[in-house]
Amino acid sequence: MRWIPRMGLRAVNEAGFLQAIANRLLQDSEILVLIEYSRAAGSKSFEFMTSITALTERLGQLTPATRVTVFMRPQLPLRGCVDDQFIEGCLSRIPDGSEFLVVETERTNAGAASWFHYEAGVSHQELKDTLEGSRGRAVAAGIYPRPISDETWAITAYVPDRSGNIQMGVY
Repeated sequence: MRWIPRMGLRAVNEAGFLQAIANRLLQDSEILVLIEYSRAAGSKSFEFMTSITALTERLGQLTPATRVTVFMRPQLPLRGCVDDQFIEGCLSRIPDGSEFLVVETERTNAGAASWFHYEAGVSHQELKDTLEGSRGRAVAAGIYPRPISDETWAITAYVPDRSGNIQMGVY
């Protein structure tokens, strides 16, 4: 079967994609990146980037058809080391019933594997349990970010294969 490229898909190595992110990083000190791995049982990663160099290096580690969404506005504004006071602050600022996201901002390492632990949920009980699980660790928390079609909000691109073909994966 011959592969036919999908119109409108952008590659992560396209100058326009990288330039938009570089411009955003001139205005804000960080961006949140959602990495969705194709054919990986829904596996994804949330990572903060503070430079275009770090982002470009990370993009070079990804496999073809991985979808990368960069949030162009600040996300997860509640920051700190999880303790009782931080938990209370999150419970007071994230409404019960709103989908939330908590991302540990320091990598977890296990042998050769490394990741940023994250959890999401919708209730205050889930939020409290999630934060308790990260007690003593640095986290970012807030309302779960949702990409929308407005590119001032978020932009999405895909990792091309070795030939430069861009293909949407299975997420």
